[in-house]
Amino acid sequence: MRSVRLLLTASLVVLAVAIAFAFYRSGRRATPRHNVLLITLDTTRADHLGCYGGPHSVSPRIDRLAAGGVLFENTYTTAAVTPVSHASILTGQYPYTHGLRVLHGLGNNRLPDSAVTLAEIFKDAGYQTAAFVSSFPAGSRFGLGQGFDTFDEEFLQQPVDQIVDSSGTVNAEQSQRRADATTDLALEWLGGGSGHFFLWVHYNDPHDVQIVPPLQFLQQFPPPSGTRAEQLREVYDVEIQYMDQQIGRVLDAMEGAGRLEDTVVVIVSDHGQGLGDHNWWTHGILYEEQIKAPLIIRAPGVPAGRRVQYLVRTIDIAPTIIDLIGLGAQRHASMDGASLVPMLKGEGADPGYTAYADSVNMLTYGSEAGTFDQKNDMLFAVTDGRWKYILHMIRENESELYDLKEDPHELRNLYADRPGELERLRKNLQARRFEPRGERGPGALSDEDLERLRSLGY
Repeated sequence: MRSVRLLLTASLVVLAVAIAFAFYRSGRRATPRHNVLLITLDTTRADHLGCYGGPHSVSPRIDRLAAGGVLFENTYTTAAVTPVSHASILTGQYPYTHGLRVLHGLGNNRLPDSAVTLAEIFKDAGYQTAAFVSSFPAGSRFGLGQGFDTFDEEFLQQPVDQIVDSSGTVNAEQSQRRADATTDLALEWLGGGSGHFFLWVHYNDPHDVQIVPPLQFLQQFPPPSGTRAEQLREVYDVEIQYMDQQIGRVLDAMEGAGRLEDTVVVIVSDHGQGLGDHNWWTHGILYEEQIKAPLIIRAPGVPAGRRVQYLVRTIDIAPTIIDLIGLGAQRHASMDGASLVPMLKGEGADPGYTAYADSVNMLTYGSEAGTFDQKNDMLFAVTDGRWKYILHMIRENESELYDLKEDPHELRNLYADRPGELERLRKNLQARRFEPRGERGPGALSDEDLERLRSLGY
């Protein structure tokens, strides 16, 4: 009897080991391990890239990546403010879910520790995680460094009195850095590792004319001409072109090391730029030129050359990356976004998503064009891709409704003319817990933080 018991026990142990080994091997097969390279383009309008209809000379490397991957033609960000938008990219959540609502001005100006970022998910999965950001608003002060083994923002080491001196002169380079400096550091990090990685590289050049490309790069272009605004638009495109060149350096280095083919590459902007449209030069509000983003995904096993017309959101990036890597749907169960993998593979019909964006800051931005952009209101938008509703919370009578099919530049406000469409989108907005919560006031930004923001034009 004792020998029978021992035999049964031994058999159960062998069976358990066999099941565990089979499960382990099955898990390995179901979880392909690719690298992830997330590149975010600060303040970059889609319509200024060649692959989106802009001049091809501006973005040849991005255009080439788009030709080898999938380009999404109708992508919406959650805000035209850097930290808020990046928090949504990294968490897959709308601002009213992840809790980072503003750049400055309210208490909700930091991503809570309870939020789960892509970096934390990949670190938990055994990946090396690193970020190289190029400006203060994309930095750890706003909670965006969660989960990164390496989070490089070394340009913030200068004291405040070197950012804004006693005469008010601003040295903005102390709160941001040029694309080549960020690229150098990212390439150094890539050259020092061999394991699987999740790497975020953030470029800031189009945001600010104070970080112009080096002289030897500028010399290939004629001097800007025309009005001050026209000159600044020319400089904007030159800055995009320099950023594009630096992106090419990263892609070339990875290809030379034999790592590009095993890497999911995502390129997306956090928001656009007014450039004078709607009488607004900078960003921060909710017209199409500010919340439509370029989004390009190139991944192993995904057919090249597809353009997707369906509406998608930047909150869909995180669940898409998780699915492409094979980390399991449970990893993005709490995200507001949905995986775009079926679209990447050309499967299924239009899922009929709606997009949400907000602008909670009371905005007054200095403009390089010689004016001030000001909007003393809180704005909340929803769109189904055809119709778009912008609620002005403080001055509701100034709210807006646009037919984007017939009026893509949002020049004819139909708020008083289409009550049926207005009510449908209003119900969609009201179904969300979108209103900012928490203490109002100056928030928890220090004097040093405020000086850094001032140095960037806020």
